[in-house]
Amino acid sequence: MIKLLVVVDGSDSSLWAVRHAAFLYRERSVSQIVLLNVQAPIENGRAAGYHSLAKLREREREDGEAALASAAEILEDSGVKYVAQIGIGSPANTILNAAQACQCDGIVLGLSAWSRVLALIGAGTPAKTMRRSPVPVTLINAPHAQIPSEFTVHRPSTSHARPTLVVYPPAFHM
Repeated sequence: MIKLLVVVDGSDSSLWAVRHAAFLYRERSVSQIVLLNVQAPIENGRAAGYHSLAKLREREREDGEAALASAAEILEDSGVKYVAQIGIGSPANTILNAAQACQCDGIVLGLSAWSRVLALIGAGTPAKTMRRSPVPVTLINAPHAQIPSEFTVHRPSTSHARPTLVVYPPAFHM
């Protein structure tokens, strides 16, 4: 069966990508979903002079978990089998390395208004990922309207393992 990598940054467009992946799972088109949140490495900045690497990694983990929370809730409500990861590095390289490391058969990205503008000139994470990916990349165009609250289902959350924090090498090699 097919394993999908769904990139999540906490935005509405990425949550639409998660909903699309949950739909594919319910339709039995995919067997597993890998949620990935990409955090920019903060150890190269000024913070490294004031904090230990362990403290910086804990901050990246907290930010990643916050971004993954809504996506995980959507998948849990749908009964989807998934694994969550927080990758550290440049977005396009981290997405491609994660897809290779997790042996994913496809990548799903949500498109924001800004990423659509950047895609017109061949820039931005979606365009870079599509150009260099050896697996199919699906771009989800999120509608502008929000889902009304009466259509959301609130179920008690189940306990899943914490997302895995992974530092991928800076260059993508296939």
